[in-house]
Amino acid sequence: MTTEPKSLTELAREAVLAHVRHWNAQDKESWLGLLAEDVAYEDPVGTVAARGRDVMSVQAWDKSFTPEKLWVLEPVLIIACGREAQVHMRNHGAVAGRPACVDSIELWRVNDDGLIDSVRAFWEPPAEIHAHLGLASWTGPTELPAVDRGD
Repeated sequence: MTTEPKSLTELAREAVLAHVRHWNAQDKESWLGLLAEDVAYEDPVGTVAARGRDVMSVQAWDKSFTPEKLWVLEPVLIIACGREAQVHMRNHGAVAGRPACVDSIELWRVNDDGLIDSVRAFWEPPAEIHAHLGLASWTGPTELPAVDRGD
C-alpha cells in the first residue's frame, strides 16, 4: 500500500497543531524541531521579529516560560489553505501574578518540507500586563521576504 504525500495544506494544519501540543507540554526540543532554520516570527506584529531557530529558542520560548510568565494555547479555529494556516488562538496564562487571556489571529506558513518558516501573530497586549511582556518596538521594515510559490 502506498501512502499519498501530504499536501502543503495538511502540513500547515499539522504544524499549527504540533506547535500547540509541544508548547503546552513545554517540550522545547520538539517545538524547535518544527521550525525552519531561517524562520521569521513576529509576535506581535510591530515588535522586533525573531529570525532563525536559535533566536526563537531564546526570544519566543525562554522569554515565555519564566517565573513571571506562563502561557497555554488553545486553537479556537484553524483555516488552512495552500502552505498557510490562519489561526484564531486563545492564549491563557499568568503574567506577573495576574491571570491573562489574550486572543490572537495568527498566520502560519510552512516550507516545502513542512517546517514552519513564518509566523505573524496579531494581538493587542492588555494594558495591565503590557509592561511585563518585554516587547521591543520595531522601527525597521515589517514585511516578510517573498516566498517562491513555484507559479
